[in-house]
Amino acid sequence: MTVHRLIRRFSLSGILFVGIILLFSCNRNTVFSNYKTLKGARWHQDSILRFDMTVPDSTKIYNLFLNVRNEGRYAFSNLWLFVKIIPPKGLVVNDTIELSLATPEGKWLGYGLGDLYDMKYPYKQTTFFPAAGYYRFEVRHGMRTDDGFLRGIRDFGITLERSN
Repeated sequence: MTVHRLIRRFSLSGILFVGIILLFSCNRNTVFSNYKTLKGARWHQDSILRFDMTVPDSTKIYNLFLNVRNEGRYAFSNLWLFVKIIPPKGLVVNDTIELSLATPEGKWLGYGLGDLYDMKYPYKQTTFFPAAGYYRFEVRHGMRTDDGFLRGIRDFGITLERSN
C-alpha cells in the first residue's frame, strides 16, 4: 500500500469516527448549549462568563447543567462558582456552588481525552422557569489564588435540556 493510500484510509476513517461520535452525542432535548473558552486556560477572579439564552416555554420542565473542561494540571480537586441568573422579569437568583472535579484519591472525574477532562454537572434539575423569554447567566469562579488567575480550566459551559 502506498503512503498516499494509507493517509487517505486514515483520513476517511478519522472523519467517519468523528461523524459517528457527533451523531450519537446529539441530544434532541437540548434547548441551549454553549461553552466559553478561557484563553490560555486562565480564568481571572474578576472575569465574568455570560451566557444568554431563551427559555421557550415556562410550562415545561427543564434540567440545567454546568459543564467544565479542565486540564490535568488543574491544581485543585474542586471548583467554587458564583452563579447569577437574571430572568426577563422577577427576582435575580444568586447561587454559590462547589463542583468536585476529582475524587479524594486524585482521579479526575468525567471523560478524559489526553490531558483534558470534560464533566457535565447537574445544577438545577426538574425545574420550571418562572417566565418564558431571555435569561442571562453570569458565572465567575470563587477560588483563591495568589495572583487572581485560576489555571487549568480550559472551557466552561451551560446546557439547558427539556426534562423527559
